[in-house]
Amino acid sequence: SKDAIGMALADTVRRFNIPIEYFESFMHSMTMDLTVSEYQTFDDLMEYVYGSASVIGLQMVPILGALSPDAYPLAEKLGTAFQLANFIRDVGEDLDRGRIYLPIKELESHGVTWEMLNQRVVTPQIRSALKEQIERVRRLQREADAGIHLLEPSSRPCIEAASELYCGIVDEVEIGRAS
Repeated sequence: SKDAIGMALADTVRRFNIPIEYFESFMHSMTMDLTVSEYQTFDDLMEYVYGSASVIGLQMVPILGALSPDAYPLAEKLGTAFQLANFIRDVGEDLDRGRIYLPIKELESHGVTWEMLNQRVVTPQIRSALKEQIERVRRLQREADAGIHLLEPSSRPCIEAASELYCGIVDEVEIGRAS
């Protein structure tokens, strides 16, 4: 590449031995955004989440300095938690774009339909569905927390802050729902 950003990316990938498969997964998920507007199950959604966020955590680990190979699956979980928190925050914006990133079957298990979401009124059913999604984010964050301590000490404050900020999104959604 003659592009400065492209050259820097290629240098980083080589220097830290970041697998090209992570970038391929990212592009696969970005392509999914062009044709997929909903995901029936959490497993279906995870195909998208892996490439849109989990691989970002995996790409960061060698740069941040892994003290153990155990840092990788925990970074993947934290990337997943970040993405799921964003989905919860962005329900209205995503509806404006004709898509929903919360698993349809899970919404339906709480009695939530597309029509209810499009009314933009927080019903008891929507509260219940969001509570389930929020708990998942918090669980993933708790599980991933140990991975921060598997990074070089100089990297830990940055990732701790990112974890609190990104996963803290669900706290704001929860407070907003309560008012």
